[in-house]
Amino acid sequence: MAMFNLKNLPRYTSGALAVILSLHFIYEKGEDIAILAASIFFLLICITDTLVSRIPNLAILAAASAGLGYHTWTTGASGLLFSFLGLLTGLALLLIPYLMGGMGAGDVKALAALGSLLGSGAVLQVFLYAALAGGLLAIFHYALAHNLKEKCLNGAKTLRAFAYTHDVNLFRPPATTERLRFPYAAAIAFGFYAFVNWGDLV
Repeated sequence: MAMFNLKNLPRYTSGALAVILSLHFIYEKGEDIAILAASIFFLLICITDTLVSRIPNLAILAAASAGLGYHTWTTGASGLLFSFLGLLTGLALLLIPYLMGGMGAGDVKALAALGSLLGSGAVLQVFLYAALAGGLLAIFHYALAHNLKEKCLNGAKTLRAFAYTHDVNLFRPPATTERLRFPYAAAIAFGFYAFVNWGDLV
């Protein structure tokens, strides 16, 4: 478990907010099976992603199975197709960020599992909301990074050097550059709850 310091404040803040929203939607929207299942799913994975930076495969499998089983039970073969296409859509939406190294495999599988519950159209809307939430979370994390001042000073030096040399290679990050890591399960959860509350984004 990561030690608490100012750098970890966004992690715990976003994770706690996602957990609170999950509990709220479990209580308020419990009559809708898909929303109830998704809220329970987010409750579990936001806790684990916040505390240990991991989304359990068992939770993902349970959510995906629930989506496939529920839709097949209620509408038969068309429901199975609806759920399966949603799963594939959720998988595809985060596949490129994952292959580029900007996303964990658990995040990709989590959106796929959500897609099995919601279907293709809805999971696309969740993805769009989650992208906005993820951007805000990234800014929040960067703003409280312990070495933000050092990064800003280095950036200013790089710009000054570029003004004299016009060498674009100055902007190439070193191989040892740290990557921004934060629990993206919370961003997906915020995207889901925004979609449930406000409907389609586009």
